[in-house]
Amino acid sequence: MRLSRTVFLFSRFLAQNIKIKLEYKADFIIMLFSGSVLQLLGVMFLGVLYSRIPPIQGWTMWEIVLILASIFFTEGVVSFAFEGMWRIVRLINLGDMDRFLLRPVSPILQILTYDIGAHGIGNMITGVILCVIALSRTEILWTWDRILYLPVLIVSAAAIRTAISFAANCSGFWLTSFYNAFPLMVHQMADFAKYPTTLFTEPIQFFITVVLPYAFIGYIPAVYLFHKQPWGAAAWLAPLVAVWCVLIARAVFYRGLRRYDSPGN
Repeated sequence: MRLSRTVFLFSRFLAQNIKIKLEYKADFIIMLFSGSVLQLLGVMFLGVLYSRIPPIQGWTMWEIVLILASIFFTEGVVSFAFEGMWRIVRLINLGDMDRFLLRPVSPILQILTYDIGAHGIGNMITGVILCVIALSRTEILWTWDRILYLPVLIVSAAAIRTAISFAANCSGFWLTSFYNAFPLMVHQMADFAKYPTTLFTEPIQFFITVVLPYAFIGYIPAVYLFHKQPWGAAAWLAPLVAVWCVLIARAVFYRGLRRYDSPGN
């Protein structure tokens, strides 16, 4: 019953936020395309790069594009559905967190659904288009386990991204500056996941696989799908990694909530 109520409230909050965004149709359309344009510029750079060099460590251009497609799509899902987590610092500083704590609804759910990012739709569309093109230009042996893994990948990757960004934004409980750059810094580290982690030094590989497990939203799933390494089956650990990240993010939030001091307005 609790899960069904959470799903119901999430859908209602999401619907209301969409109505709010559609009040300003021009802004909505601009945000819709802005995300796609930025992501396509990155793909164009990749095309120019691969036109001058051979495959990098056995990875072809379209195999890396498939990694990018996964990154873009899951980033779009998170931005569209859970953009509210980027408002935590504002909610803390303005005292708006008070009303979330007084309502008989999970404060985490209220924060996550406080806002939506229209640019997330553009990212999702870009991810789907790139995925279709990349799959048509690569060879994947589609066994039943790989087909089953695709929805697991999407859900797990979205959960990992949401949990990491949410925990990073909870730093606002400790860093009281109105402009907190820490969450953005953590978010930008996901750029390391856009390419095979073997391109980076071992400390960076460890960091984006264990500390901030962004590798589980792009590189490791790609290794499994393309059967690049015998350890590729580790991609099935993504759901466990997602659960771990969610539990850590939840603990960070409630730990930070102890420090919350309402401005009394």
